[in-house]
Amino acid sequence: MRYGGALFGHSATPVSRWIGYWQCGLNLLLLGGAVVLWALGVRRALFLLVLVPVAFVPFSYARLQLCLFLEQLLATRPTTARLFVLFVWTSVLLDGVMAAQLLTARSDEAIPMLRAPGIAWVGAIWYSAHGLLFLGYLVLGVGRLSGRLLRWICRVQRPEAPTSLPSPERRQFLQQMGLVGAGVPFFISLSNVKLSYDFRVEERHLVVPHWPRELDGLRIAHLSDIHVGGGMDRARLLRMAALTNAARPDIVLHTGDFLTHRSGDFDAPLYEALARIHAPYGQWACLGNHDFDDPHRLVHRLREAGVVTLRDALATVSIDDHDLEIAGLDYLFSFSRREEHYAAITRAWGPREGVPRILLNHDPRTFAILPHGCADLVLCGHTHGGHVGVQWGRDRALTVVGLCGIPDQGIFSRPQMVMFVTRCVGFYGYPMRLGIPPEIALLIVRAPQRLGPGRTDG
Repeated sequence: MRYGGALFGHSATPVSRWIGYWQCGLNLLLLGGAVVLWALGVRRALFLLVLVPVAFVPFSYARLQLCLFLEQLLATRPTTARLFVLFVWTSVLLDGVMAAQLLTARSDEAIPMLRAPGIAWVGAIWYSAHGLLFLGYLVLGVGRLSGRLLRWICRVQRPEAPTSLPSPERRQFLQQMGLVGAGVPFFISLSNVKLSYDFRVEERHLVVPHWPRELDGLRIAHLSDIHVGGGMDRARLLRMAALTNAARPDIVLHTGDFLTHRSGDFDAPLYEALARIHAPYGQWACLGNHDFDDPHRLVHRLREAGVVTLRDALATVSIDDHDLEIAGLDYLFSFSRREEHYAAITRAWGPREGVPRILLNHDPRTFAILPHGCADLVLCGHTHGGHVGVQWGRDRALTVVGLCGIPDQGIFSRPQMVMFVTRCVGFYGYPMRLGIPPEIALLIVRAPQRLGPGRTDG
């Protein structure tokens, strides 16, 4: 759209100015809320302080552009002017709901109405639709600049060429297409609410170098980022447990982020669901970045539900008289000296003695700096499969996370080590999952097939 630069200029209408001031106030409100939470010692306040300039300023830009477009399209016609007024006031109401849900999402004192059916997802849909709209405006802006550059080059080369003005019919057609284009992000956001809960078991045969033939075919259910609370309620957690049991795993391995940053008993359904999961060789877990509000309480409750938490620790499981080591690393919030920290922990576990080892490590970004040979198979979560993108296949997707060079989903390799990153079960905050479905990963671990003396097929 062409109107953003004139928002507070002489050509701006009173409505556009008012919406502009409202958006500035909304961003200041979120910043102020973050400062208050920071003063109260709430750790997520720092995340919110970063979120406003990175995520909500683009949201406000998209809001303004959409409002200006609809004003030009609807407010100038008597038959549709009331529709524009209705849109303006409805959009302000939705802005308020979104801000209130964001500021109270991890508090036990949240207003019950904000979590009511039909309202709980309002903020997520409203925000994510404008996020997609911003990306659309960004692409259109690049295309418009490219077009202007091309026309300028043509005028320089052929100054005598006549310039043509768009016809009224073409202008009307472009307006109609603009209206359709503006509605697409809202349709995508609405349709992805269902996708966010589309739990599915994804089965993979995973060949791991040096995996013993005695443990060939081990069935591992890999769960991660359940994020109990909000939309991840008791009914959905029990469905997750039922699907996991139906996959008939030999062992269940969790890679953290059981919780969200909230206090109280909101997590009670999580332990009920985990207690219903059955596997012959138990459930094992590490902690993720959202599990540290009260980790001792969490570890205790997980133990009561049948889940053993490994905090920078190593355990040995006997499977049909063959040992398998399960190790778990705590999530590290500090990025400095991670490599030295991991090296010290794995040294304390002692030398590898030919026993296969699976390492549970929430953050896949650390795979490149793990000590060489510290495990045969590394399991991770954290990225939610990229969370926003286009899923091309079971382990192939185009995501912003992947484009940033972060392992988002699927299988990654280092010499003698394999990492699997699950798309995870749940989601944290919003936007909701867009294009990337959740999963319960069932990994059938395979030993390399021997092709001849000294040769294997990995």
